[in-house]
Amino acid sequence: MKKTVYSGTYTGTGSQGIYRFSFEDGILSDPELLCTIDNPKYINLQDGIISAAADVKGGSGIALVSREGEILDAISYEQRTSCYIGRNGNRLYTANYHDGTVSVAEINEDNTLKFIHTEIIRNGAGCHQVLFHEDKVLVPCLFLDRVIIFDQDLNRLGSIHFNHGTGPRHGIFSKDGKYLYLASELSNELFVISSENWEILSSISILPGGEKNRRDTAAIRLSDDESKVYISTRTMDIISVVDLKDHVPTLIQTVSCGGRHPRDFILLDGYLLSANRFTNDVVSFRLNEDGTVGEKVSSVTVPEAVSLAAE
Repeated sequence: MKKTVYSGTYTGTGSQGIYRFSFEDGILSDPELLCTIDNPKYINLQDGIISAAADVKGGSGIALVSREGEILDAISYEQRTSCYIGRNGNRLYTANYHDGTVSVAEINEDNTLKFIHTEIIRNGAGCHQVLFHEDKVLVPCLFLDRVIIFDQDLNRLGSIHFNHGTGPRHGIFSKDGKYLYLASELSNELFVISSENWEILSSISILPGGEKNRRDTAAIRLSDDESKVYISTRTMDIISVVDLKDHVPTLIQTVSCGGRHPRDFILLDGYLLSANRFTNDVVSFRLNEDGTVGEKVSSVTVPEAVSLAAE
């Protein structure tokens, strides 16, 4: 089945904004510029609306973009672009790595935006993602070695603590919400965490051969059947595949991302699509029946691609 893929980018060295291309049976079409906008570093796609953390209105904030590339509304509330945007109902949350903040805005029925609040965690906290679990909001803070837990209005409820130098970056919940799988940027590990009491149940290195002197693990995705987790590491240009039988992680494969600096990737209809920033491309790979990454199928040029979303 044909799908449409959207890519957020860094602008200024060839990119002009958000790009769009089609996907069918692993084959990617030539991308087209969907929307001219500065530094749409992370995008979210829901209900036919693209939400982008981007530079807008002389500052940085959020832009809402239609499928046709029209900017429906934009609000500016910070000076440096957030690195992540997530949507929960009609609310949008952004995490700002530079400023150590998490912010929330609201989408009105007419697709206009209303800014609500910015919560300052700490300058230099390295806030990198926003996760949703029941009525809670979780924010991994890379340089605090913590995941801070908030309510939906960004009142602090608690935190998950990690060893010094771990650098929690991105996570994903199991479909039943009982487990959080979290990847760390600095220690290159996968953690399995119980959401019942936020206890760390187990952890493993996701680098080949016990490699220790690397960092920059980035994105994490969970297979549809929840049997595998996929994690990218930028300095090694690899995708790691972890088996999750009985929720006990086992590293089963590390494979090239097909380029350099895999900032983000998605799983789509039995394929893996990797956004490789430094080689300015998106590469598709077939997934084997056992969940490992198979042959390269297609690649297209997308300047400084750093986030992907599809419908």
